[in-house]
Amino acid sequence: MIHAQPRTALLLPHCRRLLSLAGALSIAASLSACASKPGPWPARALPASAAVTVDATQFLSRKQLVDWQVDLDERRLRATGSPRHEAYIDALHERLARAGVKQLRFEPVSFRQWSVQPADWGLEVVHDDRSGVLPSAGYIPYSGVTPPTGMTGRIVYLAPGTRPDASLAGKLVLVEMPKVAWTGQVFQQSAVHMHDPHPAMGPDTPYARPFQVLWPFVTLLDSLQAAGAAGVIVILDTPAMTADGLYAPYDGKVRQLPGVFIDRDRGQRLRERVLAGTAPVLRLTMAATVRQVQTRNLVGIIPGKSEELMVLGSHTDGTNGLEDNGPNAIVDMAQYLARLPRDSLPRSVMLLLASGHLAGGVGTEQFFEQHKDDGLMQRIATMLTIGHLGALEVLPDSNGYLHPTGRFEPSILFSPRTPALMDASYAMLKQADAPPAFVLPPSKPGAMYGAWPGERQYLCASQRIPTLHYFTQPTYLLNHGIDTVTQLDYRLMQRQIVAFTQMLLDLSRVPYAELHQETVP
Repeated sequence: MIHAQPRTALLLPHCRRLLSLAGALSIAASLSACASKPGPWPARALPASAAVTVDATQFLSRKQLVDWQVDLDERRLRATGSPRHEAYIDALHERLARAGVKQLRFEPVSFRQWSVQPADWGLEVVHDDRSGVLPSAGYIPYSGVTPPTGMTGRIVYLAPGTRPDASLAGKLVLVEMPKVAWTGQVFQQSAVHMHDPHPAMGPDTPYARPFQVLWPFVTLLDSLQAAGAAGVIVILDTPAMTADGLYAPYDGKVRQLPGVFIDRDRGQRLRERVLAGTAPVLRLTMAATVRQVQTRNLVGIIPGKSEELMVLGSHTDGTNGLEDNGPNAIVDMAQYLARLPRDSLPRSVMLLLASGHLAGGVGTEQFFEQHKDDGLMQRIATMLTIGHLGALEVLPDSNGYLHPTGRFEPSILFSPRTPALMDASYAMLKQADAPPAFVLPPSKPGAMYGAWPGERQYLCASQRIPTLHYFTQPTYLLNHGIDTVTQLDYRLMQRQIVAFTQMLLDLSRVPYAELHQETVP
């Protein structure tokens, strides 16, 4: 069937135009420094002293990082278990092998995959004087399945704050994406440490990001399904050019509520017609397939002096080039760690590049399940998960169009309430020097090991594994199809990679019991 224009036709030219107007000079200066060829990777063996004080000259070139970011942009959405995702896993295996990681293996991950092809979803107006395709901003992943011919019906409107009930049974429901208004107070009131030397995030500084609405959105979807709604149309509070491509939620829960997103203007017109009693008849098509498939975790070991493990983790599936650039940073860290004398590494280093981030964390979950009885969990001293590196702040203007601000995106390092881990987190943020940056404790009251956000932290909590999680959440984080290469600072990315490496090595010398030390919040 015919449906909305491909996302790239709408968003990418717009993003490039915005950047050419608002940030062309700074972007050109940043990328011109990387104009030379990447050149050979560092190859010489490193002295034992490089395991104590990291040598920042022994990492990959800035041009290599840029090239990998371009590569990620070209790969587009890497939904869990998709051909693009599996090809990226293979590329990472090759890069880690080149980095000198000799103990590499794949571990199978089986999961229930929901997928839909571009020609098999869409929204149409039927039985109306303006019949035809109603351009949609995107599908709601894992939302459900319709017959190939779709489902047809008049829509009803559910106002914000209204609880779904049985009156919605069998209806197509028009709703608005929940809104959450945060300010810097959310950081100020709970941060253990702050690196913000020239204050950029005060208590009243607005901090609105799409990630914040995920949990209210999941609650809304589940309540609509429980009420028996047949489908859902979600209005995003953004214009058409920036609404497209949202991939949310990504909990991997296959619902029975086929749904799509539409932009603010089309949503407003639909809402007005419903309220006026002239709602059109719509056909919603979501001819998705649901099947059991297999993906892979990629695991590597860099041997050290002991069998205890420092785990360095990220995920391999993602929405755009920023959302899963952690693995390439880990390749850079690995080529450094693999060249250190084995005896200079107090602990072995495990690299865990997990699948299933966009499917509810199934890769991490099955990794723990597969190794629950072999003693591996007990050998883990600390786990450090990284991603979203080099992020610059990009915010919407009063009309909802995205513009770079010239500042770094606020960053968070979630840490258990353990002195050694909190101190190491603060040292890392200061060394990376991308303010405003915050060390935050777990968000769940009484939690010791887990940390919001992300499924990995709570899975790690279930295994009582002290986990540090670095996180930024730019406005476009969950949108696929967007080019990210010009929205990152590669000098910052290099500083972060060096700082993470220093952090990992510093913590590798902290006694196991001290890393697992529980403290009173």
